[in-house]
Amino acid sequence: MKTPKSHPETTAPRRAPPVRDGQSAAKQPKRILGAGTEPRDFTILLVDDDPAVLEALRRVFQLEGWDVAAAPGGAEALEYLQSHSPDLMITDLSMASVNGWDLLFHESFQRPDLPLFVITALPLSTVCGADKFAHEFFQKPLDLDALIAAVRRYLGE
Repeated sequence: MKTPKSHPETTAPRRAPPVRDGQSAAKQPKRILGAGTEPRDFTILLVDDDPAVLEALRRVFQLEGWDVAAAPGGAEALEYLQSHSPDLMITDLSMASVNGWDLLFHESFQRPDLPLFVITALPLSTVCGADKFAHEFFQKPLDLDALIAAVRRYLGE
């Protein structure tokens, strides 16, 4: 089983998961029921231009009980983010037009408490600089157990 690796040259510490206790009622996402009987309060935004990856991850996270918004590219993600406040975003880096780098840069300034995860087919040694914006990196093919565990950790589950 592969585990996510941080960029070997990374010296900046990762940002801590956000604290949800102080969130106002207006910013709380809708409640949905998960795979068990426990209510879930979290929305994940998935961004990938590969329809197969996007659909597979959407299904995996929905089976875990999270509300999922799926965007087939960075432009669609930015449009979604204008009117929605997800609790976590997972994005590919290499996409046409508005790419994952653009999303990381934009959202790290617009929503500094939003956990940002990167999934990429690129070697992690080539993503220098993204570590300043992203909380976690996962290389494709994805280790779904590690990705789900990281999502749970950042959502405080």
